[in-house]
Amino acid sequence: MLIELFKTEERASVLRYVMFRSSSSVAEVSRATGVTKGLVSRYLRLLVEYGLLQKEGRVYSPQDGAHSRAVKLLLNLERIDLSALSLGSVKGLGLYGSWARGTNHQESDLDVWIRADSIPPEGLMARLQRDLSLQSDSEVNLLVLTPEKLERLKIEDTPFYNSMIMSSVTLKGEPLEEYR
Repeated sequence: MLIELFKTEERASVLRYVMFRSSSSVAEVSRATGVTKGLVSRYLRLLVEYGLLQKEGRVYSPQDGAHSRAVKLLLNLERIDLSALSLGSVKGLGLYGSWARGTNHQESDLDVWIRADSIPPEGLMARLQRDLSLQSDSEVNLLVLTPEKLERLKIEDTPFYNSMIMSSVTLKGEPLEEYR
């Protein structure tokens, strides 16, 4: 399945477009991606066959399920270029929320946790937020997790803490798994 999904750059371009929109037509996808209508149409039919999209009339929509969430997570990770990010003394960086679960859509914000011993300098945080926003084409929310902040969240906001710890994706450095 994965080989067929990402077989060509054209397919990858179409996949990137349709997976994050609530609905799309062949003509719309063709215009947006520059891929011919015939190729778009054949590929969208394949995505329906694989259970990633559903079709109603001439409109295609993402189908929720484990496979589509996994594909979206892969596409999310592809959008973030860690080598282009200035991280300074940050000990770890990861995603949480809809981007980490693969449930995000075009309007979703990007939730990023930063593991550090202390609050990083404001300039570093501003650059990181700007760079991630440009890469993801999304609003970015940064959450700095010092050891004290993690302990406070564990006590004061247990549901959020558990959700973040259990569903986060570590991009670089130290993970949050030791706090499970």
